[in-house]
Amino acid sequence: MNIIFFVILAVLLVIVVLVYVIRSVSPVTPFLYSNARIQARTPLLIDDQKLNELVNCRSLKELSSSLTDSDYSEKLDKLGKLNLRLFHLALERSFVDSLVELIKLSPDTSKPIFDAYLMFLEGKILKTIYRIKLYNLKIEQDLIFPIGNINHIVLKHLLEAATIADMQVTLNQTVYSKVFYKKYDTLEEFEIALDDFILNNFIEVTKKTKMHESKFIIDMMDTKVDLMNILSLLKFRIRNTDKEKQKKLLIKNDTPLSFKFDKLIDAEDLKDFVEVCKDLTYYAPLSKALAKYEKDKSMFHFEHELFRYYKEFVVDQDLYHTLGPYPLFSYLVKKELEQKNLFIVSSGIDSAISSDKIREMTI
Repeated sequence: MNIIFFVILAVLLVIVVLVYVIRSVSPVTPFLYSNARIQARTPLLIDDQKLNELVNCRSLKELSSSLTDSDYSEKLDKLGKLNLRLFHLALERSFVDSLVELIKLSPDTSKPIFDAYLMFLEGKILKTIYRIKLYNLKIEQDLIFPIGNINHIVLKHLLEAATIADMQVTLNQTVYSKVFYKKYDTLEEFEIALDDFILNNFIEVTKKTKMHESKFIIDMMDTKVDLMNILSLLKFRIRNTDKEKQKKLLIKNDTPLSFKFDKLIDAEDLKDFVEVCKDLTYYAPLSKALAKYEKDKSMFHFEHELFRYYKEFVVDQDLYHTLGPYPLFSYLVKKELEQKNLFIVSSGIDSAISSDKIREMTI
């Protein structure tokens, strides 16, 4: 009788363990294939050794040749002529291709989130067209291309639109109708309204999918937006932007930083500005940037240190989230920062800045 009891108990324990394992593994199972593909692509990211090689290039042509085995080679090879603007455009198009590839790799459950992320790039196209219509500028076709919701047909109608009001009519049947329903007094107000809408849409979509560890993906995006807000506040300070106007020109997100906007705006000087963030994780990079700023008065240090912090933040999380959707988004952020480094390197080379100085500027 005792033997039968222990056998039943053992079977029940096995069943409990199996149920626990299945429940633990099932949320990440759809990502196994995509994560394996991402793991295979990660070694292709530009590491410190490769970056050191790139900063030593002395021309855009040499830099382009050094990227022959990278994801950027296809777009760079298609350039008929080589100048800094076209070089940067090729980098941007390559990044878009990387994101589209990730969407194809990702499970169906996560595609809405990647589509929502794609809207950050769509926003750049809409801002460019809006600026063209607002100031009646000449359209530079190289800067505008179809992406996501801004497909070939929508893009054609947007470019044919005579006014911003006509743009609104074109976008009435898209997700962007919520942004274009009103008239904005300035270009900045429109851009902030667009960024705010895209961010909150991304967070809402991510929450709705109830995807495994979606909280960490939202944290990643909120951190990036915090950095953008900090840099905007610093920019407003330089431009002596009216204090009442500053808060209207910040992206609204529900983070500890957002509750400090008033204090940051009212800070008397940069030292006070940094001290407002003393209880936030941004305090260390801001303090480091302030120390460098006091030596040469270059505001670039703030952007540099904040994005270095962001890179470390994302990489540190890699150790704890090796399964599920996080590796896909981590890879995407690394590609975005890689592109930023290439912008810095190419701009430095084009301006004949020394390789040592360029290396200092990279993230």
